[in-house]
Amino acid sequence: MNTQQLLCFVCVADRLNFTKAAEELYLSPPTVTHHIQTLEAELKTPLLVRNSKMVRLTEAGRSFYNDAREILAKIEIAQKKMHDAAVSQVRLFHIGCTSTSELRFLQGTLAALRQSRPGFSPVLHVQDYFTLKKMFEAEQLDAMLCTRAVIRKLPNCEFHPLAETRLYAILPAESPLARREVLHFADLQDQCVLTLHPKLVPFEQTNRLRDWIIEHSLNHMDIHCENDRAGILLAQCGYGVALFPEFYAQDLPDTMVRRPFEPESAPLPYGLACRKQGKDDTLRAFLAQLTKQGETKKA
Repeated sequence: MNTQQLLCFVCVADRLNFTKAAEELYLSPPTVTHHIQTLEAELKTPLLVRNSKMVRLTEAGRSFYNDAREILAKIEIAQKKMHDAAVSQVRLFHIGCTSTSELRFLQGTLAALRQSRPGFSPVLHVQDYFTLKKMFEAEQLDAMLCTRAVIRKLPNCEFHPLAETRLYAILPAESPLARREVLHFADLQDQCVLTLHPKLVPFEQTNRLRDWIIEHSLNHMDIHCENDRAGILLAQCGYGVALFPEFYAQDLPDTMVRRPFEPESAPLPYGLACRKQGKDDTLRAFLAQLTKQGETKKA
């Protein structure tokens, strides 16, 4: 099935006349007939009944007519988008992350690039780290927000640090534990712990926290959450204490508080990963602006 076959069928269906359809399409009547017969053979059903006096749609033809028009309309829209992109020199820039909470790291950079590069068009992909790594390796991403540990084994990849993130306990303000300035493993021995699925926050190869969470879950009904908002909601409703990296512990409800958890532990380097080789001007501009934004915040 191809566009020419669909065009011939729709045009004949609209005119109910092969000769008029052929004239409109700048084709010969035999060519139009051939395209429609080929289409019918592929669909394994007749779409038109025709003889020397009349042309009419079969039941299958009437059913397929709307589908054919819709397919052609979508093709036309897609072609127009590609044409407009080529004319305006739009550069689709694909960025991956695991949560919308992380996007605040990009706000200043994206806002600046909208002004300085009119053709810059960011596309944001919110997926788990395993999916993001596959997309990165397949060159479907220009950059991704992640911890340094995620890209350790990725070839042709470099890391640009944005922050050192620590772990926080998120719990209701009315909880007795909220009275403490910091929390430790021992404080949560009798608590249900809410954590993000490891695919969303991968830990280092040897990590004390990971080992403690595994051991804790053997004796408690701990909950793995599919996203940060779900974990915060469950903590707010009293299902347990959420243990999330700092960038997920932002914009909490008024009834919730966060407390540093095991603050003596080494922080996780967090930042932006991109290809080491093969950078184009857009990626270089993005990295330069990202660095500038980071320096502005430090100042």
